[in-house]
Amino acid sequence: MQYSLLMKILNRIVSVIIVGIIFYFLIANLITNWQKIPFDELRINIPDLFLSFLFLSVYFLIFIAGWKKIVKGLGESLSYKKGLWIVSTSQIAKYLPGGIWYTLGRVYLCKIEGMKGQIVFISIILETCFLMLTNMVLFLISISFLSDSQLLHPLISIAIIMALLLFLYPPLFNRLVDIMIRILKREPISLKLSYLRMLSYSLYFIGVWIAQIIGFFFLIRAIYPLEITHIFSVSAAYTLAWIVGFIVLFAPAGLGVREGVLTLILSAIMPTPLAIAISFISRVWITVFEVIVFFIGLLIRRKEREDKI
Repeated sequence: MQYSLLMKILNRIVSVIIVGIIFYFLIANLITNWQKIPFDELRINIPDLFLSFLFLSVYFLIFIAGWKKIVKGLGESLSYKKGLWIVSTSQIAKYLPGGIWYTLGRVYLCKIEGMKGQIVFISIILETCFLMLTNMVLFLISISFLSDSQLLHPLISIAIIMALLLFLYPPLFNRLVDIMIRILKREPISLKLSYLRMLSYSLYFIGVWIAQIIGFFFLIRAIYPLEITHIFSVSAAYTLAWIVGFIVLFAPAGLGVREGVLTLILSAIMPTPLAIAISFISRVWITVFEVIVFFIGLLIRRKEREDKI
């Protein structure tokens, strides 16, 4: 028991050190190359900033609808209003180290509403699978459309995308989910979802990513006059930063890791110090939005309680 506790403490210390090193290099680069930022081109464009938050709202609403559909497909009922307050109030936990608190928080809140914890847990696994799959599809599409990209031929991208879509084939998908459930030591469950339904679920999460990417593009345009022709570079940066930040478990909500990946790719279309600044601003942007929806979720929950009384 003491050994396990010691290892957890050491993991936390290592995580903090690694994140700190990443931020140190980013901030040091920003300070050293401060003069390379094109201040004469920078501005504060309120309409674009408003649009960036508007598309974040669209992403969040589509996300709730997608999760609600998955829950329904698993045999549980969930109103849109309940789904909204549950997700909005539980998502703040993703900033805690470990990456599991967001899931546990949502499962706990769903149990309060009388939902089966096992069903909710499986729905989150499915949701995560759809998020990762659609993220990789959009990343491949994005880098295929980059005019100066020699990384991947469009035909190879298409072949990989088709292979990824095969993972939605129910027998294969069920096997993958079963492996994840065994790893997490949960009770097995039989998923009876058709391939057509799986594809329909994935469309929600394609919409989730497209809305976020457009919102991020408008966030950049609110600061720097970026041409629409760079939308695929922005898309590649955003999707890759998310997937890397998700995989790297030591960084809560991908802290530091996503900023590093965003800087790396955005540096191809803007000065590096500006890319670093935008990566930091994007963190503030998404955090402010999540804090806002957190309090909106609390208000919705309070209103529901008052209506019951």
